[in-house]
Amino acid sequence: MRKKSPLLATMFVVAMTLSAWASAATAPETDANNIKWSASTGVGYDSNVYQAPGSAYTDYAAFPLGSNPVVNPKIKSGLFVPYEVKMAAEKINDQNSRLLGSASLDGIFYAGGGLSDANEYNLGLKGGPEYVISSKEKSEDTVYVGAVLEKHKQVYVDHDSGAIKTTTSGADISNRYSYTSIGVEAKYKHTIGRIDYGVNGQYILNDYEDPIVVSQLDHSYYTLGADASIPVANKTRLNLSFDHKVRDYSKRHAHDAQGIYSSANPLLLYTYNVVGVSLRNRISPDWLLYLDFDHTQRADGYVSYNDYNENRYGIRVLYEQGRLKARLAMHHWGRDYPNGFAFDVAGQGSKTYNGNVLKFKAELEQTRNSSFWTELLYKAQHTTDLRYDYVRTQVMAGMSWAY
Repeated sequence: MRKKSPLLATMFVVAMTLSAWASAATAPETDANNIKWSASTGVGYDSNVYQAPGSAYTDYAAFPLGSNPVVNPKIKSGLFVPYEVKMAAEKINDQNSRLLGSASLDGIFYAGGGLSDANEYNLGLKGGPEYVISSKEKSEDTVYVGAVLEKHKQVYVDHDSGAIKTTTSGADISNRYSYTSIGVEAKYKHTIGRIDYGVNGQYILNDYEDPIVVSQLDHSYYTLGADASIPVANKTRLNLSFDHKVRDYSKRHAHDAQGIYSSANPLLLYTYNVVGVSLRNRISPDWLLYLDFDHTQRADGYVSYNDYNENRYGIRVLYEQGRLKARLAMHHWGRDYPNGFAFDVAGQGSKTYNGNVLKFKAELEQTRNSSFWTELLYKAQHTTDLRYDYVRTQVMAGMSWAY
């Protein structure tokens, strides 16, 4: 019964949105009917396609238990093509209401080298009405309610070899991470005056493909959040956010206190509370600086085995002058499982993770509608569960268009 209400609401709003898009597409582009789109693609190099560990390790979670084989991961690298297409449509009904819609497709395609199992894509459709509660000059108080429809395709692979994931008996479960999402979302934004704030919420049903021989990952997801942006000094603002999230699984069971997964355990329920703090400072007309800190607490609803606390902090720097734009972000994060064991095997050390992420992107405008871009993405994850300890670098360059 719980799927019926959001599904009907989603179908209704999607129908309204598609009807509006059709009307907007056949009308000339005016202030009342506006369609924008952008596209980006290029070529890149990936140093560790399947996020394989950097050295041999003893697999304490191997089946049968007690065999403890030594695993020698194979790091595979190769070329890939990233791509992204976005479209946003707006149909203004009157000065107090408009209908918004958006579509997006992004993904990554590996060219040759037997790396096709690393290909993945995301397709998203969103749309619904937005109402203007009040306005002053170019600032508004708005309420938006819309539908969400998404499709995510990813092959479940073995990190050590890049081979499709199978059970110990050889059954193919490579489709396990692909899913479709359908749901509704709502947002309230206040941008009148010096303090900006808002609240938002989502209710999403995630329908995963069924691998048959292992548990399916279907679950409902809902979130309720709030954010605010407060001026604290000249050219400096403090951005605050809080999100409460729940993932309620319908077929996946929890782990017990010894780290054992069993269908005799209750169904899995995760609850997240996330606090974000960011200090934004306009250093000069060309430079913008952010100092970020996030804290996440996850609660496992059964015996707290998979509880964790995570802290993330770092900086972002944005530069823009003339035709050149550049962004640099550096963050460190650490996650501690107070009740979890490495390899999910009782008797092993506690399960901890930490990592560093570096992102750099530069864009050089060529014409009013096109730009060249280059991007670097570096990720290093270190953990006591050596199955997931890896370093990965992606370097990309390409071209983008916006109309």
